[in-house]
Amino acid sequence: MYIEARLMSSEDQMPEEASEENSRTLRLGDWAHIAEIIGATAVVVSLIFVGLQISQNTAATRASASQAVHSAFADWYQSVQSDPDLLSLSTRGMQDYGSLSPTEKSQFIALFMSFSLDTQDAFYKWRDGSLDPELWRTWELVSMNLYSTPGGKAFWKERSYLFADSYRDFIQNDLMLREVHPDARPWGADILNDEQGESEGLEP
Repeated sequence: MYIEARLMSSEDQMPEEASEENSRTLRLGDWAHIAEIIGATAVVVSLIFVGLQISQNTAATRASASQAVHSAFADWYQSVQSDPDLLSLSTRGMQDYGSLSPTEKSQFIALFMSFSLDTQDAFYKWRDGSLDPELWRTWELVSMNLYSTPGGKAFWKERSYLFADSYRDFIQNDLMLREVHPDARPWGADILNDEQGESEGLEP
């Protein structure tokens, strides 16, 4: 009887021990599940953080590119406008490139080379996405105005071989084939309309 009682007592305890073991197992399983959720959340947060960093870097790159482009063009404009002789020479050169003396022609070429190199730099910044298209549009129109003058065309014919292929193709097979804006006035002079009037046999 004693043995049977001990056996019955052991059997009565076994379900309780099994229940405690199952409870511990469930708790461990719950913790594992929670750990998986935390890990997945951490991955999502990391991806969001990386996305924000990329967005911020892109914005910073665009801002830097825009500043560099506008500074370059502003310096170029300032160098011309602050020198009356150079301003007069550039206006005459755009109107009649062939009338310039050898020294004047060298100055005109240097002036247009500086502008063209700045434009080429802006072109590639626009192409790689670092320069906002709306900002590029401004300098694209300025380029169209200057290259469409008689002197601009003469300069490009002589010096276009110095520039990168894709930029050269853009200027001569796209930009210079467009119709310039009717209000275009390089340096405020009516150079483009003068050329059109002469080509149509009208008074300039």
